[in-house]
Order: sequence, then structure tokens, then C-alpha cells
Amino acid sequence: MLDQITIHQLDLFLVATKLKNFSRAADQMSISQPAFSAQIIKLEKILNVPLFERIGRRIELTEAGSVFEIYARKTLVTLREGKQAIDDMSQKVLGTLRIGASTTIANYILPSYLGKYKKSYPLGKVEMIVGNTNQIEQSLLRNEIDMGLVEGPVRHKNIKIYFFKKDELVLILAPDHKWRKKSLITLEELKEEPLILRERGSGTRKVFMDMVDKTHTNLNITMELGNTEAIKKSAQANLGVAVMSSSAIKQEVEIGSLTAVTLKGIENERKLNLIILANKYLSNPLKAFISILNPKEKVEGVNS
Repeated sequence: MLDQITIHQLDLFLVATKLKNFSRAADQMSISQPAFSAQIIKLEKILNVPLFERIGRRIELTEAGSVFEIYARKTLVTLREGKQAIDDMSQKVLGTLRIGASTTIANYILPSYLGKYKKSYPLGKVEMIVGNTNQIEQSLLRNEIDMGLVEGPVRHKNIKIYFFKKDELVLILAPDHKWRKKSLITLEELKEEPLILRERGSGTRKVFMDMVDKTHTNLNITMELGNTEAIKKSAQANLGVAVMSSSAIKQEVEIGSLTAVTLKGIENERKLNLIILANKYLSNPLKAFISILNPKEKVEGVNS
């Protein structure tokens, strides 16, 4: 009976475990919900156990489903790496590279690297997901991506971290803000001002707050937003000041819609990091992209 299980069924099963909703999972896989549900039911019949509990429109894994998820994921990873290893025998950069990037990197830093990659390897395909640092870390651990590019700290024992670029955090203000003519702002001044930050889990927020916590300064955080553009618009509207990457506001500073000043009393420079699983098979596409990133520390198996 096990030989009746298909790769397609495993793909559907894993998407359902992630989204916890058959309708949304079917949409993501571009099939109808009845067809999606039929494949899951067929898989459950082959295994002779229910894999999901149906709770209204929401689904949750059963105990058997949780066990099967581990092996389904391992199976697909092994098959994908096997196919990639065969492609790599040609010494060409073929196949798909799956990249996860935190928001600032994805929007303002990664595009130039992707341009170099596509110019050098036109046959290589790229799939990208965007999230905060925590989300990218979890996607990497689930083998949903081949590599991650993050702004915040990652400390999981199964993840290797390589510094690839420096970045600077700055304080952004509306062009008519009372501090617009200042070049430096102290934390003592900042603690009285309404402050807009990214959501918890964001690398930018984590790095900034870790530095602030060392000074034992209490800040007046009045807004938490999960979108960089929303933060910029809020700062432009004088709803508060905000902290973000200088890379994210180059255009606004140039045209005068935002002002950037330096925060005094903290280390404004931070490291942007490449993260990969410790036991990851380095495919030709992955090695090629890492070479373009040119991390400051050598990645074993990659020619810099």
C-alpha cells in the first residue's frame, strides 16, 4: 500500500500542516478544495489513520499526523536533494534556489544580488519568501528554503551563520520635525518622543532593543507595525519617530520626504547574515549565490 503514496500527496499534506486550512492550502497549490481534500483522504486511507482533526474550518494534526509530518518532510528533502545532485553532475547552475529574506533585506538589499545571479546564471530559477527574522529561521529549520538572509540574531545549534554585509540603523523623522536640523539625538532625548517600531520577531527591532536594553533606557513605544512602508508613512505624518535601516530610506532622504539622524549612545552598525543548515547539501545554485554574496567568512565547499 505504501507504494501508492505520491510526492504530490506529500506536498499537499505539508502545505495543509502549515496553513491549517484546506481551502487556503488548495488555493496555494492551485487546485480545487474538493480535489485537495480527496487526496488527503486517500493518503489517510493508505496509512489507515486520520492525519488531521477537522475543527470547523480549521484543521490540526493528530498525533499520528505529527509523526508522519517528520518523515514526509525528510522524504521530500531527500528527493529534492537527490534531483539537485543529478543536476549538479553537469557542473551547470540549474534547478531552483529557494531564498528566505527578512523584510529590509528582501526589499532594499537583495535585488542587486539577484540581478547579478540572474545575469551570470540565466537558467537558474529563484523562489523567495519574505518574513521577519524569526519566520525565516523557522522556514530554514523546516527545510522550506535553502538559505536565509536575516538582520536579527539567530542562535539555533543546527544553523550556521555567515556575516555578509554591514548595515546602519538610523532614526527617521518627518521633514518638519523639531529635530530635523540636528545631526545627533541621544537616548535621553528619544525616551520622551513617541516611537514607532517593527513588530516583535523583527530583526531590526531585536537588534535595536538589545542595544537600548544595555543602557537601561525606557522608550515611549506608541506604535508597532509589521510593514516598513507603513512605518515610513507614519513617520512622514509626524505620528512619531522610527528606527530602521539606512538602506530602506535612501530614496525618501534624497527627495526630502524623510530626514535621517544618528542615534548617539548605541552601536548603530549591525551585521546582516547568511544562514544555512549545518548539514545542508550545497547545490550548484546555492554555491553560486553564496559566491555572489561573498560572505566575510569562508563557507566550506564554496569558492569565493
